[in-house]
Amino acid sequence: MPSQSDCPFLSAQRTHSIGLVVKQIDNPYFAQIMRGVYDEASTHGYIVLLGSSELSPEKEKSSVDALLQQWVDGLVISPLQGEDADLSYLGLLLQNGPPVVFLEKVPNFSASTVDIQNTQAAKEAVSYLIELGHREIVYLSGPSYSMHNRERLEGFRQAMESHGLPIPSHAIYPAGVYIEDGYKAGKALFSQFGRSFTAFFCFNDLVAIGAMNAIFEQGLSVPEDVSVIGFDNIAFCDFARVPLTSVRVPTYEMGKQAARLLFRQIQDPELSSPESIVLKAELVQRKSCASPKTY
Repeated sequence: MPSQSDCPFLSAQRTHSIGLVVKQIDNPYFAQIMRGVYDEASTHGYIVLLGSSELSPEKEKSSVDALLQQWVDGLVISPLQGEDADLSYLGLLLQNGPPVVFLEKVPNFSASTVDIQNTQAAKEAVSYLIELGHREIVYLSGPSYSMHNRERLEGFRQAMESHGLPIPSHAIYPAGVYIEDGYKAGKALFSQFGRSFTAFFCFNDLVAIGAMNAIFEQGLSVPEDVSVIGFDNIAFCDFARVPLTSVRVPTYEMGKQAARLLFRQIQDPELSSPESIVLKAELVQRKSCASPKTY
């Protein structure tokens, strides 16, 4: 990592470039974040250099190192936070590198962040299912490296517990981030537990779309037999076989706000207090949820 004394951002010299490191280059969630960062950067006359960890802690660090070698004036990072992720390099980066903004909370680090109200949004989504009459709800969870997954799981727990509903072991079922992950998890649930549930709350929309495919493969219908809620509200939600109810995440605004925080730090290196922006996420109701059948 270049030393602080060598970094051009500390002098009048600037490269008029910033770095952006995301988790997955092909995830629609990050596409809108990228667009927000790019649009805000262009208003400042900056270019954006892109890196992606592709879910690998080693690739994340090498992407950051490569961007530092390009002497970027600042970095926006969506960091992996799994048990196998060594975040010590982020501490060194915050101490010795250019300005940094994180795209989610990173415990024990004092840095500017842009995030959403994951726990509250998840609680509201699951409460919506409960208000429709669902009692057997499964959370198809995301990856362990995601702080957002942990927060959404907490929202799921809070909703179930606040309504006095039990959470059996299979009600929190590991899936992942992609369509295939949701499909495999849904298929495994039907194989192991039959039709012992009436609704899926999913880590993201891709998982939800995969889960719906597993439901259809069982000869069942959405929402008549199983209701499904996704998270992120990607554009495809409107065009799914059954339009998907989802939690809208303001991803474009997240990108713009992250870039604005970063440029504030670039323009005033003496800013010492980290800033935190938390944006609201809201449920968008479509046609994938209904009251459960009564027999």
